[in-house]
Amino acid sequence: MWSMILKNRFKSNELKMLDWLAPRMEFTEKENQRHYSLRKGFEGEIKFDIWMESLEIEHLILNDLLLEVGGTTFQIDSLVIIQDAILVFEVKYYVGDYYYEGERLKKINGSEIKDPLLQLKRSISLLRQLFESLGFRLVIESSVVFINPEFTLYQSPKDAPIIFPSQLNRYMKNLNKKHSKLTNLHRKIAEKLLKLHQTDSPYKRLPHYEYEQLKKGLMCEECHQLMDTIEKKEFVCSHCGTHEKIDTAVMRSIEEIRLLFPEKQITTSLIYDWCNGVLSRKIIRHILKNNFNAVGTNRHQFFE
Repeated sequence: MWSMILKNRFKSNELKMLDWLAPRMEFTEKENQRHYSLRKGFEGEIKFDIWMESLEIEHLILNDLLLEVGGTTFQIDSLVIIQDAILVFEVKYYVGDYYYEGERLKKINGSEIKDPLLQLKRSISLLRQLFESLGFRLVIESSVVFINPEFTLYQSPKDAPIIFPSQLNRYMKNLNKKHSKLTNLHRKIAEKLLKLHQTDSPYKRLPHYEYEQLKKGLMCEECHQLMDTIEKKEFVCSHCGTHEKIDTAVMRSIEEIRLLFPEKQITTSLIYDWCNGVLSRKIIRHILKNNFNAVGTNRHQFFE
């Protein structure tokens, strides 16, 4: 039986970087809003993925696709291949009351937000163009999924391709009633999409930051606050109580440096400084030697 996730969902580099920068610098209100929006969006997508685990018929799933056609880039939150259709889902984790006024989506306070129906329409148009260029003639069924049970929408457009929280179970039951037998053609379509997926998003919007201005220290993986307490070879977060092995925390800090400052060479002194001196150079050097290849000697040694 062909039922699998061919492309898993991971935090985008932009969200990772904002998570790492947030406790180290002051964000503007706009930057805070962007960070919050990305975090809630990812949270909603994870809840969507849990819901999709109850899909029983043969299928292939590709999450977080970033594709391009005719010089235009577009994103797809989740694409599911079944026997007779490509299912495309735009996932939203909105909370609270919203309403449509004409063709504009607004919060209950009257402020207008991006209409996910228009986003979906654009993505589907571009996806059809892409499939045509590849020689695939496929039925595409698309939906905006509002995954948050605390979401309400008033005056929604008639016959709009929307799945509301109260409809999730019914939609899945109906989907599981479909006949789906996948072939090598379905696999070929999925592999082609995987090959065309772009890893670096052009939508990345980051605040300006420099190494010297950032607060230093090891960050808690759970609450993203800086940690400075060590107990029995573990870091303990004084904010949320999370325990983490020293090696694991240091390796994550190295990942931070590599993504935030790709031009910097990984050295014992750099990691010592980034961790704000809470660990000895000897311990850091030991971790680096156990996980990376040393290049050069003595004062000019770095790791890759």
